[in-house]
Amino acid sequence: MNKRERPARAAWRGAAAALVILTAFFLVRGCAFMPWNAREGKTAIRITVCADFGKETLKDVSLGVREGSSAMEALRAVAEVETAYGGGFIQAVDGIASQYEGGAGRKKDWFFYVNGQMAEVGAGAYEVREGDWLVFDFHSWEYAMFTPALAGCFPEPFVHGYAGAPERVTVACARGSWEEGERVAGFLASRTRAPCGVVELDAEWRPGRGEYAVLAGTWEELAVNDMAREACESRALAGMFAYWDGGEIRILDGDGKAAGSAVGSVGLAQCLGLRLGEGASALVLAGSDAAGLRALLDHFLDEDLREPRPVPAVVVFAGGNTMLLPAEGS
Repeated sequence: MNKRERPARAAWRGAAAALVILTAFFLVRGCAFMPWNAREGKTAIRITVCADFGKETLKDVSLGVREGSSAMEALRAVAEVETAYGGGFIQAVDGIASQYEGGAGRKKDWFFYVNGQMAEVGAGAYEVREGDWLVFDFHSWEYAMFTPALAGCFPEPFVHGYAGAPERVTVACARGSWEEGERVAGFLASRTRAPCGVVELDAEWRPGRGEYAVLAGTWEELAVNDMAREACESRALAGMFAYWDGGEIRILDGDGKAAGSAVGSVGLAQCLGLRLGEGASALVLAGSDAAGLRALLDHFLDEDLREPRPVPAVVVFAGGNTMLLPAEGS
């Protein structure tokens, strides 16, 4: 080998070594610096893990997850999860497991909600959206097989909807409560991207498909509507934990048993069953009288008073006291 060949071979060996190192680097790092593997975007969400219809909060976390993540992947980021039925449904969270496995034991399981509405798919099949509030609640279904909506999550259903924003938002009220209806509509219009308006309620009115609705007024005014009245008469099917009896609110516990009543000037926020936007449901904001309705709206529409909680219903008394439903056992 002559002297001129030695530098050339040394340079070649150096280049070969560098190529090997570079190849290994990209294999290990997954070509992280290539344009098609740039850092993926994040989706901002909130996750609440709770028990007994939102009464006991176990975890409440705001976080960013990879775009396209499922609700199951998001839950696994904050808790230990065991699954069933092919991995798409939740069997246990942080060691709290279904009590009805195999059809034996008490009917108590995990239920999954998106922005206050029960999901129609398992957590593994739901793709999270920006701003979603995911609620995983462990509760009994002895009384009601499904509790489709959580009124205490207001105004979330009307802001982010379910698997996408609502198509439109409508507040239906009687002429006697038109001012209150406009107040609710104004509050929601400032928070949702959907068109929002007020209509007059009659016996046959019900929302159309894709329409997120609120019924606002005294219960005497709202009870003329067939949808509202029939839902209260079939409260177990609708997953409702309170109902109107004249001007009083009859309150139920988690097993559907009578747990007391609320009298005087009082208001009740509760959904009629089914998910909002399905064409046969609405959030009802009803008062026993004008004072009860004002107290209810003051609570739900005042940022300083309202504290969204993943509960099925809320009772508000004139004076500001509140009760979260279902009630404790009688």
